[in-house]
Amino acid sequence: MRRAFSVLLILIAFAFTSCESNEPRTRTELRMDTICSITVYTAEDEALLDGAFDIIDETAKIIDMYDPESEISYVNANAASHPVNVSDELFSLLSYAYGVSEASSGAFNIAVGPLVTLWGIGGENARRPSDEEIESTLFLLDWHDIVLDKDDKSVAFLTEGMKIDLGAVGKGYVADKIAAYLRKNGTESAIINLGGNVYMIGARPDGKDWTVGLQDPNSAHGGYYTTVVCRDTSVVTSGGYERLFTDTHGTVYHHILDSSTGFPAVSDLISTSIITPDSTLADMLSTATFVLGSEKAVDLVNSYGVKAVFLTLSGEEIRVGI
Repeated sequence: MRRAFSVLLILIAFAFTSCESNEPRTRTELRMDTICSITVYTAEDEALLDGAFDIIDETAKIIDMYDPESEISYVNANAASHPVNVSDELFSLLSYAYGVSEASSGAFNIAVGPLVTLWGIGGENARRPSDEEIESTLFLLDWHDIVLDKDDKSVAFLTEGMKIDLGAVGKGYVADKIAAYLRKNGTESAIINLGGNVYMIGARPDGKDWTVGLQDPNSAHGGYYTTVVCRDTSVVTSGGYERLFTDTHGTVYHHILDSSTGFPAVSDLISTSIITPDSTLADMLSTATFVLGSEKAVDLVNSYGVKAVFLTLSGEEIRVGI
């Protein structure tokens, strides 16, 4: 999931009461081409963290289009020639992502894969494609040409060359799976941080809410422009300032692509943060709202009943549901 980017969230630390059950146990490893860190406040042994990181690896084998042996890669390679039966897990995620693609009018788009591959932003071969290349790719980006058959759990493409990309939902989906696993194993307080996608299980060990700082895009030192106070929820942020590519003419392009134009999204927003216990949804909406711009973004998050914080290019902070 090399292009499953979202910007840094800053969890503001507090001193906790020092007792054995509240001593934090943290593991940080490189997964999904990003830094993943999980902290649990529990007396459980290391096997709990082993299981959490196993979930990351196992899920990548299902949804990572850059892994040629993943389930979604098999779909992308074959669904144009015949319907491909998939696992219940993948079918459920695709159905959810299809619905958000529809609700956002393609601002979040699971069919964006050919365009992501064309630009290559975040990889070693990033480039500004020609207008002709972009134009010839646009017809491959219609999510309506993905046929999901719920009766036999199959996926088919109506157009040769289509490709599903779950990069803009992958980290949120994995965070939800890890959160469910930790709760099932008795964890009442934990922090899951997958490259800036943060999920906080329960409250802090002292019973108070967590405080999360949202990174200031204009700060060169990782400062935050505002904070949100929450518990038992996720905070997922997207922005057009973290993953950038500069072409030979000096033009800077960010990685959040607008499938309606074929270019990086032009938005009055510089940062979007979605706050909801459904981290899968938060990941999708953080991308969609950035592409849509502030006015339509507010309407979209209200339609889903989630909370959000948007930062405009002019520096205005817009809070929804908070």
